[in-house]
Amino acid sequence: MFTIEGVCDWCKKLSLLTKHEYIDGLCHHSCEKCNDIARADVRQFNFAELQQQEKNRQIPN
Repeated sequence: MFTIEGVCDWCKKLSLLTKHEYIDGLCHHSCEKCNDIARADVRQFNFAELQQQEKNRQIPN
C-alpha cells in the first residue's frame, strides 16, 4: 500500500506514500501517519464535487 517514496502532501515529510485520487483527475500522496486524514479530505472533496455536478445538471438552460 505504501510503495511510493516521496514527500507527503499533508505533513511534507519524506516517507513511503500511498496515492489518493480526486474525482477531478488530480492526485496527492500521503504517508501512513497522515493516511486517515488524507482519506477523509479526498472523500469530502469528491462528495462535494459530485453534489455540485448533480446541482449543475438540474439547472435548466
